[in-house]
Amino acid sequence: MCLDSPYRLGCACVLLWFSATALHAQDPQPAPSKETPELPAIADEPKTIDPAAFMPAKLAAKVTVDFSDSSLREVLTWLQEKQGLVVLLENDALSDVGVLPGDPVSDRLDETPIYLFLNRLRSLGIAWYFEDDILHVTSQQVVGERLTTMPYNIGDLIDAGYDLDTLGELIVSTIDPSSWAETGGSGVVSFLGDVIFVHQTDNVQHEVHGLLAALRNHGRQTFLLDPPQHCLLRQKLGENVTVAFRETPLEKAVEQLAQKAQIDIRLDMTVLRKTGIRQRRPITLSLTDRKLKTVLQAMLIDLELTWILRDGVLWLTTDAEAETFCKTAVYDVRDLCQDQAESEALVEAITSQARATSWDDVGGPGSAHVARPGTLVISNTESVLGDVLDLLETYRTALRSSKSRQRPEDDPNRIVTVYYRMHTDIANDLLTLLPRLVRPESWKITGKPEAAGEIILVHSAPDLSNIGAATAMGFEAEQPTRTLVIARSVLIIRQTRATHDEIEEVIQRVESGDPKEPSEPFVISVIPVTGSSGGGFFSVSPDNALEDPK
Repeated sequence: MCLDSPYRLGCACVLLWFSATALHAQDPQPAPSKETPELPAIADEPKTIDPAAFMPAKLAAKVTVDFSDSSLREVLTWLQEKQGLVVLLENDALSDVGVLPGDPVSDRLDETPIYLFLNRLRSLGIAWYFEDDILHVTSQQVVGERLTTMPYNIGDLIDAGYDLDTLGELIVSTIDPSSWAETGGSGVVSFLGDVIFVHQTDNVQHEVHGLLAALRNHGRQTFLLDPPQHCLLRQKLGENVTVAFRETPLEKAVEQLAQKAQIDIRLDMTVLRKTGIRQRRPITLSLTDRKLKTVLQAMLIDLELTWILRDGVLWLTTDAEAETFCKTAVYDVRDLCQDQAESEALVEAITSQARATSWDDVGGPGSAHVARPGTLVISNTESVLGDVLDLLETYRTALRSSKSRQRPEDDPNRIVTVYYRMHTDIANDLLTLLPRLVRPESWKITGKPEAAGEIILVHSAPDLSNIGAATAMGFEAEQPTRTLVIARSVLIIRQTRATHDEIEEVIQRVESGDPKEPSEPFVISVIPVTGSSGGGFFSVSPDNALEDPK
């Protein structure tokens, strides 16, 4: 939000009002009847759709082998002689990208599927595909230009409540969006009855397999085409470690951290070399009993690096590279929303509160879609998807006492739950003021336990934007751009529909005030504030208040 003109200030107020009144979920008052349906149970499994399920058996086989100080030729010979694979090395394609059979390959596999090892060769510019029981080892360009057509029978998904057009839209918007004909690519989706035909690369075909499998069977958070090895890595990221690095070379610090955490952590040197980051860059950091992901964040922040999970390994890479490697997960949210409108409102809540700058509607890499009411498909970086799950769990905790999901006719006395997102200071005030300003007799906290009204405050992610201090002040001299941090919170309110109408009016008047009389001209002036939050405010003044004192 850039506060550099009265017009943009007015737009900001309008956007604030709309975001504050977004409806996320509706919740009828529980009836005493024993027949009242309870909230659906949300399963923890499956956590992932295993790519091995869509691989040839020989490529899905797990192996333990040390390829330290090996060559590509030796690796291919091992695949042929030890694993019984027919391997075709496409020498011309590889030589075009500077890859030779004698180039070194260094890796160590510990009960690792062969396909994951082959995927890791991408760091050398190598790719592969499997056709007619032959493993082709070639360049990434060749694999990217090789398209096949695959049919997918989705009759069972249609019977389960998914819409045919929605499924097609999900495929092209969540799986490599730039590769489809609609965006200038070569991929095509077509329909014939209950069958979807997809013309795409092998990698995208695997992703389509994974998406449809996740829609058929998903839990709280189910990753598409994500190897089970990543589940262990995510668990390790939440465990505590202690580090004491003092001018320790980056490469050595990563090695020590991997040993402490007992996981495979690697530097993405192909990318890091392009940014000028050296393996011997000194690291100084001392932390005791902190989560591994916290230690990684502290260690990488000055290097402007982050981490991703890929091919069974935790890689340290650049933020830009991480954004090119988005993941997709399917979320069961039937306990939070029960129709299309509520599902869409939940998507709006997620995209405004979980790393708001990371979504496609504001130029970020992420996307969020309603596959059917109560089922969301979300693509973003690994860390943002973790934030999404945490946000959903926060909602579940806040609404745990709400059990009924009956849908009586819409009437002013029906009990519903509404999420109001606003500035934290306003939310703190309204937490106590709303029960006094709007129908005091209808709130439990006013000493009436039988009343319907409940109000809970939940902290939300802040809004971040850049603002030039000198521009906001109206001076011409250039000043450094500052980050504007606007604290946000959500009031979760359970009340009758009629009461919510009054609550919305109160919130609007608190945030925007009553409109000025038409006869009183006014202008908007920006007054920056240098408080700890880095925020600012604006005031409305009569014209004569701005007259030149001279």
